[in-house]
Amino acid sequence: MFCHSSEAQKVKAFPDAQGFGAYAIGGRGGALFLVTTLEDYGKGETPIEGSLRAAIEAEGPRMVLFKVGGIIELKAPLVVRNPYLTLAGQIAPWQGICLKNYGLQIRETHDVVIRYLRVRPGDEMGEELDAISINKSQNVILDHCSASWGTDETLSVTGVGTDRITVQWCMIAESLNQSVHKKGAHGYGSLIRTDGRVSFHHNLYAHHTTRVPRPGTYGDKSGLLDFQHNVIYNWKSMPGYSRADSVRMNLVGNYYKPGPSTTGKDYIFQIGGQTSLIYASDNILEGVEQGWDDWVLIEGRGWWNWIFGLDDYKLTQPIAVAPVLKEKTKEMYFDVLRFAGVSLQMRDAVDRRIMAELEKGEGRIINSQKDVGGWPTYESGRSFSDRDGDGMPDRWEKLHKLDAEDGEDHSKDADGDGYTNLEEFLNGTVPILFEKYN
Repeated sequence: MFCHSSEAQKVKAFPDAQGFGAYAIGGRGGALFLVTTLEDYGKGETPIEGSLRAAIEAEGPRMVLFKVGGIIELKAPLVVRNPYLTLAGQIAPWQGICLKNYGLQIRETHDVVIRYLRVRPGDEMGEELDAISINKSQNVILDHCSASWGTDETLSVTGVGTDRITVQWCMIAESLNQSVHKKGAHGYGSLIRTDGRVSFHHNLYAHHTTRVPRPGTYGDKSGLLDFQHNVIYNWKSMPGYSRADSVRMNLVGNYYKPGPSTTGKDYIFQIGGQTSLIYASDNILEGVEQGWDDWVLIEGRGWWNWIFGLDDYKLTQPIAVAPVLKEKTKEMYFDVLRFAGVSLQMRDAVDRRIMAELEKGEGRIINSQKDVGGWPTYESGRSFSDRDGDGMPDRWEKLHKLDAEDGEDHSKDADGDGYTNLEEFLNGTVPILFEKYN
């Protein structure tokens, strides 16, 4: 069986993991759960064997893989409370998995890895919902997820004690604006209010009114947000802002493209707060020639302008953060177009449409998923042959000289590099060739 050796503790969640959450352990070496049904159950109902909810609610380290693809119509929010979870959506058949009706919540837990998952709650339940939320948790990474049709924010990271979080290569799109929220218009992107360290990089934001992002804190201690190499498209008056609660932030290498719904085309961020500090560089706002000075793209907020000038918020050097791939901003724009969201399988109709709107300068902020046709139909697909039920294809095991008859070798580490055999399959690496990934 796999042992949490010192080498294993040092490897990333997967080789391409970056930012503050890169070293989340996830379910490495734990029990294997195969999702074999799209059915769900609610509170008080009998748990369904082979369901996603049963796997999420189980205890102990666990690796969750999908043998089915399609839409899971949730009967309640899907809440991750038990730590050491890896949810690997990249091998789900055909177009993958999409969660409907409710969102995914990661609450008061740690060491969670979520990859290649779509979450689109919509408005049919009549509730205020984020598509994905992380609250009071540590060591969490979201990678290549597609979050949309939230009725509050779309993807948020909040709570005192939340720390070491990464959101990377995700599509965060189409919050529902004039929907069911009791405050009225609420088509928002990301609320990031925590006293810990958070990385958002190489994500696409499309069709939100604002809060792209809205950083801050709920306590006395300022959090640290590293917001770099993201593409932001078709906001309304202002992409991002902070208020009286303070923030420390790197705002680096982001690409802002106004769209049909955009009315505010002069600034990318509005700053407030008594002790906020921001380092800004290499950002591009289409239609504005800022030269070498990114601070012409940043505006002071409200009455704070009477107390502080922009120079009081300005950092001349970036805040030290966990490493993230560095790219030229224009090159990053095209990489995000190619790879963000659930892109390993075929992108589904919703993500393809949003990407096309970004390229063509089309689309709009919406009030309901009905405005754009609702959830697409997913064709059923066939999973690979896996006779021993260890989550790895028979052909792949034979190719790499593993035992296709050993149902327990998914948790072994044949080359001793810190990743289990199953992780090597999910990561697209070679399980019998030691590599020092770090």
